[in-house]
Amino acid sequence: MLWAIVLAVVAYASVRRGDATVRDQSSVADARPVVDRAVGELAAAAGSAVVLHISGYDLERGCRITPVRSGATLTREVTIYTREADGPGLLDQIVRALPAGYDARARHTEKRHALRADAGDFVAIRGSVTSPGVVSLSVETGCRPAGDIELTEPAADRSVINPVLGAFDATTNAVTAAEAPCPNGGTVRTVRADGTPGTPPASLGAPLRALATGGTVIVDTEDRFAYRTPQAAVSVDAEGGEISVAATTPC
Repeated sequence: MLWAIVLAVVAYASVRRGDATVRDQSSVADARPVVDRAVGELAAAAGSAVVLHISGYDLERGCRITPVRSGATLTREVTIYTREADGPGLLDQIVRALPAGYDARARHTEKRHALRADAGDFVAIRGSVTSPGVVSLSVETGCRPAGDIELTEPAADRSVINPVLGAFDATTNAVTAAEAPCPNGGTVRTVRADGTPGTPPASLGAPLRALATGGTVIVDTEDRFAYRTPQAAVSVDAEGGEISVAATTPC
C-alpha cells in the first residue's frame, strides 16, 4: 500500500513538472522536437565518409493507446550508404558518437547487426544493417496522443539535385524535402526527386562520374550510384526505367 502511494505521488509530481512518466502523458506534438533532434544527432554521428539521407514525417493515426483510446505514431528514417563491409562498424561508430544520455547499444550476431537507443521522452531509435553497405535507422514516438500537431515540408532547394537530373535529361515527377537540426548548429537537409530519364544511360554511373569529381564514390552498382562531395551526399537509384535522386546537405 505504501509503495502504491509513493508511485502515485511521484507520478503526480512529474505531471506537475511536465516530465512524463509514461508515454501517453506526452503527445506526438510534444515529442516531435525530440524526434527531430535525434535525426540530427544520427546524421552527425554517421560522420563524413558515408552517403546519408533523412526522411520527412510519417504520421500514422489509429493505433490503440488503450482498448478505448486511439493515438498516433510519428516516425522518421535515416538511411546510410557505406562500403559493403562497413555497416557493422558504422553502427559501432554511431553508438560511440551519440550523446551518453541516449544509452545507445549495438549488438552483433552472425545473422544480424542492430542498434538501439533512447532519445528521451519515450522516443526510440532502432537500426540495423539491412543489406551489405546499407544501414537503416528509425526514430519513433510509439503510440501516444497526437496533440495539436501540424507537419509541413520545408521548401525544396532544387539546386542540389538539378545537376543530377540534368545528367540524365530527366523529367521530374515529384520533389520533396526534409530537414533536422544538427547538434552543433546548422541543419541537415535532404531533397528527393523521382524522374524519367530522357535517354536510358548505358550504366547508371556513366552520367554521374563527372559530378563526383573531387569527391568520393561510395556505391557503384547496376542499380545504385552514391557519392559524396564537400557540398553534398548524393545517391541515384534506378528501377523500372525510372530514377530516384536524393541529395543531402550534411551537418
